[in-house]
Amino acid sequence: MQILLKVIICLSILIYFPIYLKLVQDESHLYLFLKKYQPVFSLAAVFSFLLPPLSLFWLVFCFAVGTYGLLRFFQRGGFYIEESLIDFSMLYLALGGIWFAVFQMDWTFLGFSGLTALLTAIHFHYSSLYTLLFLGLLGRTLKEKGRLSKWYFAGGILLIITPILVALGITYSRVLEIASVSVFMLGLFVYCGLSFSLQSIFIKLSSTSIFISISLSLLYSFRLVDIPIMVYMHGMINTVLFAGFGLYGYLKLSPKSHFDIKDLPISNISGNRKMGIDFFSRQNFVEKNSVHPRGMVDDMGVFERKDFKASNVHPMIKDFYVNTVDFNMDIFPNWNKFFYPLALIYKKISDKMEQMNFPVNNYETTEVNSEMLKIIDKMDQRDNVRAWIRSDLRSRKAIYVAAYSTNPNSLGERFYNVFFPLPFGGMTSILRINHYRNDGVSLTSVSDKRRNDLNGVYLKLFKKNFRIPINETIDVWYENNVLKAYHISYLLGIPVLELHYVMTPRDTNEKEA
Repeated sequence: MQILLKVIICLSILIYFPIYLKLVQDESHLYLFLKKYQPVFSLAAVFSFLLPPLSLFWLVFCFAVGTYGLLRFFQRGGFYIEESLIDFSMLYLALGGIWFAVFQMDWTFLGFSGLTALLTAIHFHYSSLYTLLFLGLLGRTLKEKGRLSKWYFAGGILLIITPILVALGITYSRVLEIASVSVFMLGLFVYCGLSFSLQSIFIKLSSTSIFISISLSLLYSFRLVDIPIMVYMHGMINTVLFAGFGLYGYLKLSPKSHFDIKDLPISNISGNRKMGIDFFSRQNFVEKNSVHPRGMVDDMGVFERKDFKASNVHPMIKDFYVNTVDFNMDIFPNWNKFFYPLALIYKKISDKMEQMNFPVNNYETTEVNSEMLKIIDKMDQRDNVRAWIRSDLRSRKAIYVAAYSTNPNSLGERFYNVFFPLPFGGMTSILRINHYRNDGVSLTSVSDKRRNDLNGVYLKLFKKNFRIPINETIDVWYENNVLKAYHISYLLGIPVLELHYVMTPRDTNEKEA
């Protein structure tokens, strides 16, 4: 029996895992390193059955894969469930590497060794590795057809949390084992149901085999079948039918990842210790001998798409976006009382930095001065860039220092692309514009989770970009002869700050001044 178990884990390490890496599809340096040297580490793992210390090389490799998965997760901020599933499969492989080394080195870990260690290693080299990979690849494929369903998200969350619970249950608690296997079954049923929509006989056969496999797992959790039966039937079904057929099926489909962050048009500008109203001129980013723009965008028509018609937007709102500096602006905040103590600390930092320098006293009105400057596109590396500097009219300190542009997705739909310079980098908010009420507009970084959505807030730090758990929505409407805006910012989905704006056209004398 132990010989068969060794064959099963070697098949994953030597044959299946190279296919796994090919399906992940990436161009990062760490990924290319792992892909290039995987055969060397895999051979070391196989030969460790003759020379056990070689298993430590596979342990190091598994930790490198787990590190890659962790970095990959943080780069996307966990916002794309289909990619997060793949990330967690890598993290779980690191645990598989530990148990593999424990078995090969004849160690005792957490009170277990021998056959239990080998079975646990196989669990993390199959159940968590390929199940999470397949659901992630399925998500990539389904995104081609539209947004992912709530069932997909539910199944994804269940399959992310249960592999470790199953392993703990087998090790420590019969009750936990039965409960976790039952939850794991629910996640697998979701995967099976959704996977049958794919036009691949191999994936359908792979999914069908799950029903037999999970039935055996449930029987084993009640000790109605013994380990030898699990090894020969459950092991072979998972190895050949589920993993083998599934890998071949997805290899034929080769589903592509959601857009890569490195492909986003992020400004090449980086901030320093202090931004302030003269930041762009101080850094020589301003285009000299140029007519400076008057608004955030030259024409609202650039956002035209099937579900957004610029002609339906109120003329005053269009005028505000095209001639922003011709409007007076008053702003008053409303901080979430839970975050207010932090806001007082943050204010001391933002006041010195003069960036994202929000008012801190709730409902205290701040009069805003606006200035627009044309930025040298070549230095910014985006198109038609303009800086909008908003400052406190009384203190002359900057509130917002931002460089505005727009960029299209693969369908040609345009998004606002707003960059805020910060020390060692900056923050980019990519906003989709939608209709609001009858003739207003709403801009949001919250994604509808479609494949072509670019929405999100991204942090650039030392030239590396990361999706961060911040979102914002800005609603603009015309009411009682004035323009109003409501800007709400979220951290981890929790409302942190509301900014209320009132915008009125400047009179002729003010414009000339």
